[in-house]
Amino acid sequence: MKKLWLSSLLVVCSLGIALPVISSETIAPSGNSLNEAVKAELQQAKERQPQAVCPISGKPVSGKDSTTYLGYEIKTCCPNCIDTVKKDPLAAIQALRKKGQEPALADNMKLQTVCPISGKPVTTELYAIKNNILVQFCCPNCPAAFQKDPKGTVEKMLGQGIAPILLTFEQKECPVSHEPVSGNSSVVHEGKVIELCCDACKAQVLENPEKVIQDLADQGIVLAREK
Repeated sequence: MKKLWLSSLLVVCSLGIALPVISSETIAPSGNSLNEAVKAELQQAKERQPQAVCPISGKPVSGKDSTTYLGYEIKTCCPNCIDTVKKDPLAAIQALRKKGQEPALADNMKLQTVCPISGKPVTTELYAIKNNILVQFCCPNCPAAFQKDPKGTVEKMLGQGIAPILLTFEQKECPVSHEPVSGNSSVVHEGKVIELCCDACKAQVLENPEKVIQDLADQGIVLAREK
C-alpha cells in the first residue's frame, strides 16, 4: 500500500497554506482525481476553437469590444457585456469552454513553459492551484518556494508576458461528503451557490462558507452565481 501511494505522488499545493507532497487522489472535482481533471483540461485546451461568440449573449463577437484577464483576451458583442464579464471573468471563460471555444492570449502573452522559481522547463505533473490559477514547476522543491509569495510570483509571470493556466471546472461533488451534488440542496453565500449532496451537509458549510469557497477555488472550481 505504501509503495502504491508513493507511486502516485503529485505536488498539488493550496497556495498560502504550507502543504506536504500529497497524492492526487485526495481531491476529486468532476468525479475524477484532480490530476486527471487537469490532464483533461490541458488536452481540451488544445482542441478548442478560438473564441467566436460572446460569453454573455452568445452573439458573434464585435471585433472591437474586449477585456483582458490574467493574460487572456475575452471578447464580447458589445460594451454592455464587457461590464458583465468583468464581474466574473472566470464564469465567462467557463461559458466559452462549454461551447468548445477558448479566449485568445492577450497581445504579447504566451503560455507558461518554464518554472517561475528556477527558470527551468516545467513538467505538467508538478503544479499548484490558487484561486483557479494553475502554475507549473520543474521539480518538487519549487512549490514550497512559490507558496511564500504566490501573488507576487503570478504578477512576475504576467510581467514577463507569461499567462498562467486558468481552471474553470464545474462543481459536481459536495464539498462535505464528496458525493455527487443532488441539484436540490445548496448554500448561497455572497451570490455564489455551493451545491451539496443533501441538506444534512448545510450546517458544516455554514460554519465557514468562505473557507469552503476558497477550497473549491483552489481545486479549480468555478461556482455558479445565484439567479
